[in-house]
Amino acid sequence: MNRQRPDGKTPAHTSGASWGGMDAADLDALRESVRGECSRHWPTATAAETGDVTALWAVAARQGWTDLAGRELTPAAIAVQEELGRVACPLPVVDIALAAGVLEDRGHGSAVREIAQGSLRPVLAHVARPREDGETVVRHLEAGTAATHVLAVDQEAGLLAWHALAGAVVTPLPGLAVPAWSEVRLSGPPEWTAKLEDHPDLLLLRRTGLAARAVAAVRRTHELAVQHACQREQFGKPIGSFQAVSHRLVDVETALTAARRLLDHAMVLLGKGDEQWRTAAEIHLEFVTGTMAELQFDGHHTLAAVGYFEEHEAPWLFRRAHADLAVLSATAGTTGVGGQLLDEGARLPDFDLGPEAERIRREVLDAFAPWTNGPPAGLSSWDDAARAVLRDRGWIGVGWPLELGGGGFGTAEAAAFSEAIAYSDPPVGNIWMGINSIAPMLIKAGPPGLRDLLLEEIRRGDLSVALGYSEPGAGSDLASLRTRAERVPGGWRVNGQKLWGTCVPDSRLIVLAARTAPEATPPHAGISLFLVDLDSPGITVQRHHSLGGDVSATTFWDDVFVPEDRLIGEENKGWAALSVALAAERVLIGASVMKAHRAFDRLVRLVSEHPELVPPKRRADLRPEIGRLAVRLQAARALVNAAVEAMASGDGARKEAPMAKISATELAENLNATAVALLGPDALHHHGAEGAVGDGYFEEGLRASIMGVIAGGTGDIQRNLVARGMGLPR
Repeated sequence: MNRQRPDGKTPAHTSGASWGGMDAADLDALRESVRGECSRHWPTATAAETGDVTALWAVAARQGWTDLAGRELTPAAIAVQEELGRVACPLPVVDIALAAGVLEDRGHGSAVREIAQGSLRPVLAHVARPREDGETVVRHLEAGTAATHVLAVDQEAGLLAWHALAGAVVTPLPGLAVPAWSEVRLSGPPEWTAKLEDHPDLLLLRRTGLAARAVAAVRRTHELAVQHACQREQFGKPIGSFQAVSHRLVDVETALTAARRLLDHAMVLLGKGDEQWRTAAEIHLEFVTGTMAELQFDGHHTLAAVGYFEEHEAPWLFRRAHADLAVLSATAGTTGVGGQLLDEGARLPDFDLGPEAERIRREVLDAFAPWTNGPPAGLSSWDDAARAVLRDRGWIGVGWPLELGGGGFGTAEAAAFSEAIAYSDPPVGNIWMGINSIAPMLIKAGPPGLRDLLLEEIRRGDLSVALGYSEPGAGSDLASLRTRAERVPGGWRVNGQKLWGTCVPDSRLIVLAARTAPEATPPHAGISLFLVDLDSPGITVQRHHSLGGDVSATTFWDDVFVPEDRLIGEENKGWAALSVALAAERVLIGASVMKAHRAFDRLVRLVSEHPELVPPKRRADLRPEIGRLAVRLQAARALVNAAVEAMASGDGARKEAPMAKISATELAENLNATAVALLGPDALHHHGAEGAVGDGYFEEGLRASIMGVIAGGTGDIQRNLVARGMGLPR
């Protein structure tokens, strides 16, 4: 389809699209066009009180927004309606597209052309009650004063009915929605009817459009809240510098980013003709209906009184968001995501990274299948056969450059590989720290001789490297570390103490962060990185057993000599290399979302095959809880993918990587706790213990989940990082 618009221009859609028939550039151009027209005809959400929907409908026809009929163009209509949500405009562009699509399927070409020209103005509405004495009543009709026709949806009867509104009784329904919804009494018979089942995607696409508009209203409120937090001062400081405010804004930013990515995922699958787009769309809808009302409140809490009065945009955005959310709830189907997974055998759709990436994902999953159904692998779990798979297939360092002996994988291939490894969770010990955290640091800043030597050892699977970052007074705040490295002939002498040395007991080398210029400013200046042998004289190791079952260590450094050639990068400039390692570590921890995916799949399989394991009182909660976890899991996966893309562009450490870590690690805590709540105390037995439910998987996952939130910087620190990336004041 490539129809001309009334103005003679071709609608902005091309082949190879990411959303239906539109590629990213065309989609951006369309959004920009909508914003430009709105700036002239409906400039802000405050226009909702007096705006002329009929006049804007004419603008829409001139711009081609009413000429988006058909499955491949409906995503473009969703994009337009999403932009309209930013100004609380109720022009029902998705209704127009869907009605035109139904008419086109029925061969009513002249009516489709009239819709494109704006002379025929259809809306969708749900039948409020069955026919009474030949009368049909529809309520909550949008743009009722501008519409000429209604496509009435009777979900109970499974029918669509086409009515002209001429002669119908249209009554405004004053209330939250502005402009007001309408109630319409249709006394005559419809011009035609159709079976709803012949248009199976109609309601799902309409609800997706409503959700996109609601999210856009919340997003605009959030933008206003961020601006306010940067400008409004209390107690002599911008309110955005107060952690209670900044963390609230960060959580909203994270959720809105997830919503954006979930919608993108559904539209990409729709454009590819992948039937799993429906599951992806339902996940997006449940995420929106489960989070957006609270996020809108959060925006108002930040704006406070300034956003409570109707001179401001926020009250009108509030009306738009909550009105759309109410319709979404009223038109939801009877089977949620949890029911689809438990009763219909649906599976969570993957985020397609391209044919080559998908081939790699499948190959890795197949190679590690013998270990996938075993107990979770801790840092000390070690199986020579599993390590041999990595080594013999050349899968160690797949993301490193080819010239350094790596696989040269692109971003998509490396992401697919990491996801598959994390899901398989093979027992290969702490090798990943060296591969995914230390190696990138060495590649960026290591001296060639040291770099090549260590990369070769790592690639053979022989080298485990520990981290020596945290200290008694410098955990997540590494800029305040105090361990000193003083220059001596041939190298340095190190004195200090390091805490929580992950992998220390199983490693022969440690990456040490030490202060080499105590007077340097700012605080993160004057730090250097070293690679140190753990058997060096003067290092004392004190072991600690963690709640998760792994062994960590405190190391005491007393006049430890470090040779000159063990400096990583330049002296006093270790912070840049350290940032590379920390960012890679955050994405590595964020990629653990796939371990949560594995635990989730295990839980779904367990309660599907053995529903009797769930206590009777909790069985009514089972499907909603499974659905909630599924939606949260997909949101975390979406954020991890966003982080991988951002890291590839060199900007991921600002927002996306810490957002991914927050989402993935907090999900792991909640997922395992929910599994235990659903399965009861028998889920709290070790692997192999008599009567253990779930093979001890959830017990181990629950205990270990706290470390995910702490490692690489606590959740609070990650939120501080996101706040900085958002430009909030410190």
